[in-house]
Amino acid sequence: MAYCFDDEPMEFWELVEPFPQVVADYIASGGPIMAHNASFEADIFDFVIAEDYDITPPKREQWQCSMVIALANGHPAGLGELAKSLCLPLQKQEHGTRLIREYCAVNFKDIFLPQFEADRELMKEYCVFDVEVMREAVKRMRDLTPTEWAEYHLTEKINDKGLPVDLNLCRSALMYSNELNEDASKEISRITDGKMTKHTQRKARDAFVLPRLEQHHLDLISVYKKGEKKLSFDQEHRKYLLDCDDLDHEVRELLEYIDAAGSSALKKYAVAVHCEVDGHVHHTFQFHGAQTGRFSGRGLQPHNMRRDAYPNDEAEALISDIIAGYEIEQPGRTMARLLRSMITHPDGVYFVDWSNIEGRIAPWISADSRAQARIDLFAAGADLYKRSAMSMFGIPTEDLVDDNQRQSGKVAELSLGYGGAKGALTRMAKNYGMVIPEHEAENIVTLWRSANQWAVDIWHEFERAAEDAVNSPGVPFKAGRCTYQRDDDYLWCMLPSGRVLAYAFPDVEYIDDPWGGRYKATFQTPVKPAKDAVGRVRAHLRGALIFQNAVQACAADILRGALLGCDEAGLDIRLHCHDEIMGVGPEDDGERLNTIMLTTPNWADGLPLATGGVKWAKRYGK
Repeated sequence: MAYCFDDEPMEFWELVEPFPQVVADYIASGGPIMAHNASFEADIFDFVIAEDYDITPPKREQWQCSMVIALANGHPAGLGELAKSLCLPLQKQEHGTRLIREYCAVNFKDIFLPQFEADRELMKEYCVFDVEVMREAVKRMRDLTPTEWAEYHLTEKINDKGLPVDLNLCRSALMYSNELNEDASKEISRITDGKMTKHTQRKARDAFVLPRLEQHHLDLISVYKKGEKKLSFDQEHRKYLLDCDDLDHEVRELLEYIDAAGSSALKKYAVAVHCEVDGHVHHTFQFHGAQTGRFSGRGLQPHNMRRDAYPNDEAEALISDIIAGYEIEQPGRTMARLLRSMITHPDGVYFVDWSNIEGRIAPWISADSRAQARIDLFAAGADLYKRSAMSMFGIPTEDLVDDNQRQSGKVAELSLGYGGAKGALTRMAKNYGMVIPEHEAENIVTLWRSANQWAVDIWHEFERAAEDAVNSPGVPFKAGRCTYQRDDDYLWCMLPSGRVLAYAFPDVEYIDDPWGGRYKATFQTPVKPAKDAVGRVRAHLRGALIFQNAVQACAADILRGALLGCDEAGLDIRLHCHDEIMGVGPEDDGERLNTIMLTTPNWADGLPLATGGVKWAKRYGK
């Protein structure tokens, strides 16, 4: 273990030596401890060092994480990529990957034999150098505020408690999946007369499927990549086809078996089985996983579990059949829809979600008087999608809006609010079984933007504010309820909550675009560049994009605040997913959660929050 205090020289401790008393004393004093990916270091102290060396491990509140600081400053999470992103004079040493694999991974060498003495010195050097890199990186970045650290520590508390999972279901699903893959391969070969023998053979699949599709089926799986029209058979587009009542029977069979053989849902059951401890899966949430401050998922990835979960009774019946080994229909889709039901607790689980939270935040954060009418609609509990259709199609009253027009209003609202055009509209329409012709899509985009001129104007306002801030360091520029200001290395966006978003190393560059190109404000993204790329990945500070960032960040702040409120109220929260919070306990606790989620933060005066009410069951669902 390499360690140091502030800027003092680096020290090194090996397991064969007594644990350093100066470190034990510091831990006992309650002082903060910085580490990269601190949750891993905390577990090592809790479950290894504390037991082997009879010391009291640090409290979770003592840990501070340089990886989280990096994420909050718009940099990559990995220490090596962070050092490159910051252009540090110290860079993470490449031989560390080999040393970790050989001495710290499964089946590792537990001692340095004489012939590997050079590796011992390399390991020490690698360990010391990593801490040096981390110390230098932290100096170059904004520290988190006390509130942000409190939110981080609460995330670790939730991670430590873990998600309770149904191990009988998960193990049965895995046993079933092995049989499923074998059966799927046999059936795929049978259906295609041996032209396909496994689900990954794309050319043979296309040769079998495409002649059996009608034009409207082809429209459902059409995508545009770099302006070129192509067909996609990914999981999302297979779902569009399977939702069609008139799909050729053999095509339906084949796609169902392809789904069964390649089900990503089954991987989540595998994670639950392989990572559980006492029936719980831990370390599921990454604090500030996205640049906006949203959480991201680890392991089980609860953020991308299908939302069309089965009702509790139906789920229980299916789970009983799976555990008993019975054959189930559409196994790939069934297993995916049961993922949420995998999360269960004998005391029951309660869950509450906010209603259209981003749709409410967007007009509110714009601070545009023309958007107040939309905020008033939310406050009055009106049907936004019908009102949108009324504005788009010139319909005088809600009762005259038919189902197709309301569906068009819904698709437009969900796809066009962040600068999306006809491509975004048609992709979203497919999620609802709609095929919108190109000329009609262009018309709907025009109608929606005309009815929501405040949205178009706020995209431009955000872009101007960001560009002006990049060009005038130290000068603040307002955009809606946000403020942009640049210092030497960052463009900061001050959110209504007081938290800031970071855009690293802003600059003005000439960028080609379909309109002939112009000089635009850019920033360095946390994305890892391709192996043959020169320099880091940079992106345009496009108005609609940074407006979307601000809206999502505001939603994240509301979620963070609600989680702190739940902790203060003593609620046992185990899961959260952008607009939803789940806890363990009686339904009355769910009512307390609902009250917390309906409480508008003091910085969000005038923002009308609403929820879908409390749901309580033995299993998580929707």
